[in-house]
Amino acid sequence: MLRKILGAAALLSLGACASPYVAKPYDRGTAAVEQIAMIDDSAPPEPIAYEVASTGANFGLIGALVDAGIQESRQNAVNNAMKGAGFDAEATFEARMAAALDTHGYQVAVLPGSDRAKRVFLETYAGAPDGTDAYLDIVLLHYGYLSAGAGQPFRPTAEATVRLVSVADGRTLMENRIAYNVMYAQEGVITLSPNPEYAFRNRDEMLADPRRLAAGVEDALNQVAETAAKLLR
Repeated sequence: MLRKILGAAALLSLGACASPYVAKPYDRGTAAVEQIAMIDDSAPPEPIAYEVASTGANFGLIGALVDAGIQESRQNAVNNAMKGAGFDAEATFEARMAAALDTHGYQVAVLPGSDRAKRVFLETYAGAPDGTDAYLDIVLLHYGYLSAGAGQPFRPTAEATVRLVSVADGRTLMENRIAYNVMYAQEGVITLSPNPEYAFRNRDEMLADPRRLAAGVEDALNQVAETAAKLLR
């Protein structure tokens, strides 16, 4: 349990000490991409509901263990509430991604595959339908809710990495990173501000309105998808 919470904290704070991120921009004129195979399993199975710098974590190992229990309990409750509201993060995100790419003139097919062992890009790509020009590998590192600390509101959060790879020769045609309301904005990463409409004062307020809770995450994922699609204009 403690390892899971510490892992979440490490993921959310990567930008605090990282060197500037260097993206690879897309050149549509030379890429000649019209048909895209979007890799499935874009999202983790559960949302986060993480409070940074919580009070309990300041009291040694016992405090950290208590804090881990509180964090896990909150995350489980938020996950159950969103499931109860009928929210499917992966289906929502992939549908919005495909629709956004369609508006930019691409033909998109979702390419099913096995679940990722880690939230990283695939090492190899295969199985694209005939006529496919590129694989779109987009990975949601996390999504859910984030609070800056005790007494601070919970707001939607999401972070994604996106890569376009040529079917013909395996070249990376585009690579970038998008962060929606993260702890530390890393230089070079596209950073989006949270929608103030979906701020919750505490756990009780989040659980009292599951539909609005899910709508906040859906709004965040939609913004990430729209931003990713604009990279291929």
